Formats: sequence, structure tokens, C-alpha cells
Amino acid sequence: MTRRLVSRTAMRLLACVAFVAGVPAIQHVRAEPVLDRVVLVQRHGVRAPTQSPEMLAEWSARGWPRWPVAPGQLTERGGQVVAMIAGGIRKHYVAQGLLPAGACPSSDVVVWADSKDDRTRDSGQQLAAQLAPGCGLPMQSGTPGAKDSLFDSVGGSCTLDAAEGTAAMRAALGPDGDLADAPSKAAIPAIFRILRPDAAAPAQASTFRVDPDKIVISGPLAIAAPSGEIFLLEYANNMPAAEIAWGGANTAPALAPLLAPRNRLSELTRRLPYLAVRQGAGMARAMLTVLSGEARTAAPAIAADVKLVAFAGHDDNLSNMAGVFGVDWTLPGQPDATAPATAFALERRRDAATGNVTVALRLFYAELEGMRQLDPASVRSLPVAFPGCGPEGCPLDTLRSRVLAALPPACGR
Repeated sequence: MTRRLVSRTAMRLLACVAFVAGVPAIQHVRAEPVLDRVVLVQRHGVRAPTQSPEMLAEWSARGWPRWPVAPGQLTERGGQVVAMIAGGIRKHYVAQGLLPAGACPSSDVVVWADSKDDRTRDSGQQLAAQLAPGCGLPMQSGTPGAKDSLFDSVGGSCTLDAAEGTAAMRAALGPDGDLADAPSKAAIPAIFRILRPDAAAPAQASTFRVDPDKIVISGPLAIAAPSGEIFLLEYANNMPAAEIAWGGANTAPALAPLLAPRNRLSELTRRLPYLAVRQGAGMARAMLTVLSGEARTAAPAIAADVKLVAFAGHDDNLSNMAGVFGVDWTLPGQPDATAPATAFALERRRDAATGNVTVALRLFYAELEGMRQLDPASVRSLPVAFPGCGPEGCPLDTLRSRVLAALPPACGR
């Protein structure tokens, strides 16, 4: 009898110990921080060259391929590329629980396009249609044809100083002062052999000047960079192989090294922090306002509780944001670092247990071959770390303070 009582008591004690021991284990299971807000800027899709026929003829007399649209306009394939990548963006954020899978997001999503160009407004239409399929989500913009300072804040009292800008450029170039880096130096002669098969590549060095509203590069780099981009646009627009760089670089592997001058030009004239914090000030301020959960009253008006804000802009905006936030990247399978329809997305997460808020950066893009084939499987998502922060991102307050301190007071207000 005594033994049975002791045995039962011991069993109850063991059960109590097991129960109590299990409590701490349950308490230490913490939920992952929740993604609750995203603000992004996406470049427009594939377009026809922006250069005039006269300028193209100066670069090459070979007779450039005819495009189905006017200079600078979005092509049909360009709109499809935007839709393809925007569809990948939606799929990613549905999986993350930010967007509803089978319902319309009501006022939780805002799409605002640069009013200056048709190609950005047309791309914005595709972006809105894919982020909320079948929902009639409006694409908003300012007056068509008018400059929107959100996408380019330089102007008025926000200008570049020639002396300061020159010093910033010289510091970026380093001791040799050469505008062309090693990959560009290798690519420039190859591009000129395509442009002018019967002539030698120009021997002179490229030069630069700082204007009140931009940094201008002249010389071989200034011809090779946009020419390489045009070859890529021809490829992405699914032109016949014989028309892509006149057959001289009509595969993705052959095109890849020819984009080095374009990436270098973007680095010096768009991502350079001195310029980026001025040209990109308006967009940076708007992005930080959204991430901070503050209402924005200036156009575009954005509610404090919005979940996703998407700006339809340009490659300039992607490079500006890279300079403002101090990041750089290469895109596996895509030689153009700011390729058509690439998106720069800032993601805000909140830890429910601690209340800590972090911001991480993610890029969405399509590999070049997938762009030509319109293959949704080629859409990629690439996390990019902020300097001085871990893979989970930066504390919002830290990132906000760092960026706002770098923006000139006269810019982007």
C-alpha cells in the first residue's frame, strides 16, 4: 500500500516536472518579424532608343534597325516584360502575406508613375494591373509631359556645384583619374568594332563636366555606354539575330561584357553619392515617409496604413537610390545592373515581441535570356545588404537618420 502510494506520488511529481519543463520551451518559440510594408521603384520596360536618328548616324553609318515605336517609347514587348516582373513581385508578396491571394487590396496599394514620359506611365499601367489583377487598381501620375520632382529633385535651389561635383568625381576616379574602368576599357574597342568595322576606335580619353543639373561625360565612354544598352534592348525586344548589334553580339554571353561601359557611366553620373542625394532626394524622402508609417499629403498622397507603394520610374531612380542608401549590386544572368523593369524594393518588418522595426532591400529583375523569351521562371529576387547591417536589414531609425542626414535641405522637399 505504501509502495503504491509512493509510486503514484512519484509519477505525479514526474508529470509536473515534465509539464513545467515544457513551459520555457514553448515561451522561447518566437514568431518571425512580420513584413507589413513595402515601397519600391521599378524601371520602365524595354523601349526604343532615346537618341535621335541623326545622333545614331553619327555613332554608326551601318543603318540602325527600325523600331516599331517612336524614340523613347515603350514597346509591346517592353510592357510584357514589366508585367512579367510585376507578376513575380506580386507572387513574392502574396507568399509573404503582404498582399491578399484571392481578393483585391482596396486602398492598400498605391502606384504612381513619372508623368514626364509615356514609357513610365505605360509601365505604371502594367505594374498596377499585375499587382492587383482584375481589381482596376488605378495608376496615378502628375500632368502628362510635366516634370515630377519626386523622380528628379534637381532644380530651383537644389543644384550641383561645379567645384564640389568635380571634387566628388575626382575622388571616385582615384589616382589615375580615368573615367573608364578595366571592364570598360576592354569593352569600348569591341563596341566600336561593331559600330565602325572599317575604322579604329577613338584614341582620346573620355572627359566630364558638372552642370547645375547633371554630370555630363563626353568621348568614347559616352558613345559605348548607350550603344551597348541599345544592343541589349534589341535583344530583349526579341529582334532577329541579324539585327542585334548587326549580328556582332547577338547572344546573351556575347552581350554581357559590352554592358560594362553602361554600368560604369551609371556609376559615375547617377549612383555617385554627391549627385544621388540631390537628384534622388525627393524619392528617398517619400520612401522613408512610407516606411515610417507617416501620411504623405503632397502628390502622391499616401495614407499612413498603406501596405505597398510602387513608383514607376527610370534606371536613373534605381541608381540614385543605390547612391543614397550606399549599396551596389550585380544581377546574376543580367549584365545591365539597372535593366528594364528591374525593381528596387525596401521591405519593413516588425517584431511583435520587441516592437523593433527593420528595413531590408530586395531587387526584382529578369535574366536577359528570360527577358527575350518572356519566361516568368527567369524572374529573380535578390536580397542586398545595407552597409554596416546584417542580412535581416537595418533598424528603421538608424537607416532613416543616416539617409536624411545626407540629403541636402534644399532638395526633395
